[in-house]
Amino acid sequence: MNKRKLKLFLKIFFLLLAIQLVVVILHILLNNADNSLASITAMIISVISVPMSFVSRDLPFYSGEGIFVRLLFWGLNLTIQTTAIYAGVRIMKKIK
Repeated sequence: MNKRKLKLFLKIFFLLLAIQLVVVILHILLNNADNSLASITAMIISVISVPMSFVSRDLPFYSGEGIFVRLLFWGLNLTIQTTAIYAGVRIMKKIK
């Protein structure tokens, strides 16, 4: 993979990482405040965890395992999402 392709892949990866961190922190804060918007962030988290459900239905990325396993699942989930988006971007560029 040349540098330009790797740079795009990493941009997508870190953008998804930031978005997911914001959603999870927002969900935790809203859930602690007993706000009704926590249900919306819970649905967003469910959508975010879809790639891990392709691996196994019992494995959302926020699995109830230890912290190391949670981070491993989250990293795997981010990598799957980034690869899918990266492939879509590359296909769209080739079509143009």
